[in-house]
Amino acid sequence: MRVILYARVGVESDPPIADQLDALRAWAAAAGHEVVAEFQDANLTAVKSRDPRPGQDNAMRYAFRGLTDMVAAASLDRLGRSLPHLIGLMREFDSLGVGVYVADLDLDTTTERGRLVHRLMASLDSFQRAMWGENVRRGHRKARARGTRIGRPRLAPTTEAKIAAMLKAGVAPNRIRTLTHCGKAPIYRIKRELEACLPPRT
Repeated sequence: MRVILYARVGVESDPPIADQLDALRAWAAAAGHEVVAEFQDANLTAVKSRDPRPGQDNAMRYAFRGLTDMVAAASLDRLGRSLPHLIGLMREFDSLGVGVYVADLDLDTTTERGRLVHRLMASLDSFQRAMWGENVRRGHRKARARGTRIGRPRLAPTTEAKIAAMLKAGVAPNRIRTLTHCGKAPIYRIKRELEACLPPRT
């Protein structure tokens, strides 16, 4: 197979990129794979979790252009920012007919065992999302029982009245956002409320 080797470091305690690539090269040679490219990302100075990963983006571009059959990484945490991001990334590669190999798990998504593990990971992600949603709804019920309003505070009545007047005058919502510095959601809510009160056309 044609494989891309991908390595990443995010903090000082991560395995050095050179060590990650050496291990992946040894695996590729032993398996008889052709290494078509090596990409890496070093984000030691990043302060946000969504740090740029140009190396990973390049790997995806290779996959999109049909230049590789598999992307290999040392571990799952070298690939994904989180479980949902990892599942999404693997799904993107899969949609392009590109497998993923994870060295520390000996996980190859082109095999039946690898596909099974991938499906299990996707199921766990769905479970995690469902539990998160349930916890959020439970928290909302508790807040409402205490009399706490859920969501962003409404605009002042005078501000809403001015926005309504501008909408009635035919001012575009985007123009109103620019003039009032109000969010998109309340402006369109007021617009829907006005439309709901309009008499039917004859």
